[in-house]
Amino acid sequence: MKLNGLLIFGFLLILDAIHAQTDFRPGFIIKHNGDTLKGEIDYRGDILMGKICTFKTSGNESREYYPADIIGYRFTDSKYYISKNIDGNHVFLEFLIDGKVKIYYHRDQEGDRYYIDKEGIGLNEIPYEEKIKYTEERAQSNYYLSKSIYHIGLLNIYMQDAPNFQSRIAAVEKPDRASLIKLTKDYQAIVCKNEACIVYEKKLPAVKLGLEIVGGIANYPESVNSLNRHNFETGILVHIWMPSANEKLFFKSGILFSSINPDAGKESVYKIPISIEYVYPKGIVQPKLAYGINLYSPFFQSVSLSTGINIKLYKSVYLGITYEIEFIPTFFFVPKEIFSQTILTGLMIKL
Repeated sequence: MKLNGLLIFGFLLILDAIHAQTDFRPGFIIKHNGDTLKGEIDYRGDILMGKICTFKTSGNESREYYPADIIGYRFTDSKYYISKNIDGNHVFLEFLIDGKVKIYYHRDQEGDRYYIDKEGIGLNEIPYEEKIKYTEERAQSNYYLSKSIYHIGLLNIYMQDAPNFQSRIAAVEKPDRASLIKLTKDYQAIVCKNEACIVYEKKLPAVKLGLEIVGGIANYPESVNSLNRHNFETGILVHIWMPSANEKLFFKSGILFSSINPDAGKESVYKIPISIEYVYPKGIVQPKLAYGINLYSPFFQSVSLSTGINIKLYKSVYLGITYEIEFIPTFFFVPKEIFSQTILTGLMIKL
């Protein structure tokens, strides 16, 4: 229980420290009188940015603006949020595309929501839901995924002035960011040939990759008596992330190698980490936190909790320092006893 409590307490402290990190980026707010005020805006997750705008000008303390306080706010050459009244509540909707038809996005605790607006019709949510349904046919019971098509009817109403566009709308099986932006662009090209849409989002690559060569010392407890207490560990780590979905979360894997000396002869151990990693994206020193599993050969599995920093050396080159605790689980991710502690340093290049 002492180990469980210590690990959980430490993990919560790290999460709290990361949550407290701010990520101010250049942008501006739009006041109700139409004036714009330039400064910096705290870049957070979609749910939080739909509720609040934390803004500051150079040298001043930050101030929080709620949807009823301002018309909207925008990050420079990136996301743009507009205040709208949805079912009696003011929220910030992310402005995805502006044309004869406007598309907005909002995320809440229930998931992603998309809205469409057009002069003369007004603002409406684009409906969509997926459900698991049950059916009995020919004495066989089956479960299947049912996808609604109500969004097709609504999109046809808003885009009815585009000739022969019904089949194009029907091809949108699920309304999401990419499909709605593409659909609106195609619609605009038909009804307003001389006026292009404005897409309010920064173009980001779908997938990015970081390669890190690492080396360090793994410290094993006395209970793992087939290993030396201290062993050199080296290898390569791969960091994969999708900037357009989340700029701070990574999938981390790779292969690490240790050479150990058990009682009878020399032996090699290979370790494959599989974890989710959070990296704070701003500044020269960037804190990081990862949680996942390590797969060993010969076969063994441990649960891993690691923290550390990335130090930016030059553009896409970073020096990484990582402290990792591995523990043997009693049930899934619940720790029983510490298996090893490791300190690694590495050189990472973001491709």
